[in-house]
Amino acid sequence: MPTVTAPTRIKLQNILFATDFSPSAQSALSYTLNLAHRYDAEVYSVNVLPHLAFVEAVQPDPEQIRLLARQRMTDLTRSQSFRTIRHKELIEEGEVPEVLSKLVRDYDIDLIVISTGGRKGLEKLLLGSVAEEVFRNAECPVLTVGPHATRWEIDGNLRHIMYATDFGPESLHGLPYAISLAEENQARLTLLHVAPEPGVPLPEPQPGTLPVLDREEVAASTEMQLRALIPEANQLWHEPEYKVQFGSPAETIVKAAETADMIMLGVKRPAALTKHFGAGVAYKVACEAPCPVLSVGARYRI
Repeated sequence: MPTVTAPTRIKLQNILFATDFSPSAQSALSYTLNLAHRYDAEVYSVNVLPHLAFVEAVQPDPEQIRLLARQRMTDLTRSQSFRTIRHKELIEEGEVPEVLSKLVRDYDIDLIVISTGGRKGLEKLLLGSVAEEVFRNAECPVLTVGPHATRWEIDGNLRHIMYATDFGPESLHGLPYAISLAEENQARLTLLHVAPEPGVPLPEPQPGTLPVLDREEVAASTEMQLRALIPEANQLWHEPEYKVQFGSPAETIVKAAETADMIMLGVKRPAALTKHFGAGVAYKVACEAPCPVLSVGARYRI
């Protein structure tokens, strides 16, 4: 198993906060400002409008929609919560994933913060597969705040970080961030692997067949793999916890994170022919998790 070397400090100088001004986006804003304070980062708040030129029978007209969006953005950033934050207001038009990707490059963004559970219609921001497309294709990490994300207390500290892995090369992308944040916040770090239930052994094994491992053997072997992921030269304040559980990956990760303040996932880009066939594990976790989920995709390296 490969090991991972963690950076001494992650870089969060520019944070992109995507909003549709809904209550769920307001919740994501709290996490955005928390991180901006902690890292002295500049916040780029963006509202993405649809291609208004192609919207028919719009009431009010497209220009009124733009004016309303600008006014709501101004009201948001003039609030007390932005008083000590360096920030920039952005009103963009187009498809959300493409717009965010362009802004990441234009403003050297280090982190996108989004919510799941935006409104429908003209004011929708991120729903369903759109949110998943964003964090799977982003060129920077993405913090997704779901409707059940209430665990992380907004006081500037992370106390418990959970990193979930299937040992695939893509899942390792999230581990350096997990280690770095745990070091910096003096937080507990849990490494989790969800394994399928071991098969039932044959009553009379046939010659030449491999023995079927039981749960205890699988757990012991997998825990050794988890331990091998942590570099010896780390600065963690607490001995990491290693968990091997059995069941459905998304449901098991969510349940295991009941005391976590953040879940870390490494995610891969979906294949072109399969990305529209149902939500993946990472998106299901983001929707149901009791805390924010930080996803690091294959296109990003810290």
